[in-house]
Order: sequence, then structure tokens, then C-alpha cells
Amino acid sequence: MLSYISSLVSQAYAMGAPPQAADGAQPQGGGGAMTFIMMAGFVLILYFFLLRPQKKQQVERQKMLDSIQKGDRIQTVGGLLGVVTAVDPKEVTLRIAPEVRVKIARSAVAAIQRSGSAPVDPPANLTKDA
Repeated sequence: MLSYISSLVSQAYAMGAPPQAADGAQPQGGGGAMTFIMMAGFVLILYFFLLRPQKKQQVERQKMLDSIQKGDRIQTVGGLLGVVTAVDPKEVTLRIAPEVRVKIARSAVAAIQRSGSAPVDPPANLTKDA
């Protein structure tokens, strides 16, 4: 692969000097500043459209994970719903049934439903057939 790239570079250099003007003078360069401006513009676009929103989303997710409390209803990235019974620095213990408790990693929490707010599950009248 390296030899292929090397041969391409050597072929590009072997193509010769740039064409000369009719009076024998060398053509003017001047493309360096424009290239630099375009590269800087590309970096700014990349930052504002990709990196900045991603960083903001990452900070919001970390705040959500840090705010997990006992009694919160959570949904995991795997779709498991449960109530938090214990919180450790890296793990959360969920009650998913009356006598069933599961330990999950904090990073596996997808959403938090605070106690006292609307339930995560849909109302019963929406789930049964009419």
C-alpha cells in the first residue's frame, strides 16, 4: 500500500512544471490564503454542526445520570423499566417486579421518570382491545 502511494506521488511530481505564460514569466501563486480560509471555514462548520451539539448532549446525559435517586422510575437502553432501590457510583439497583431486583450499570440508563410525575407505562385503557 505504501509503495502504491509513493508511486502516485512520484508520478505527480514527474508530470512536469506548470505551464509558462507567453512572455516566459512564471504564473503567480496566491492560492495559499484562499485554501487556508476554506480550511478554517470547514473546521468552524464541523465544530458548530457536529462537535458542539455532541458535547452539549454528552453534558446533559451526564447530569441526568448523576441525578438518579432512590425511588425514580427509569428505562434502560435495553427497554427494561423499573424503580431505583439503591444507587452506587457505577451501578443502580432496580426493582422490576415485587421480589425481583437487578443491578445495572449507570451508563445503561436511557431515561428517568421522577416519582410523583406521570407514569412511564401507558394508561390501561390504551392497551386493551376495544
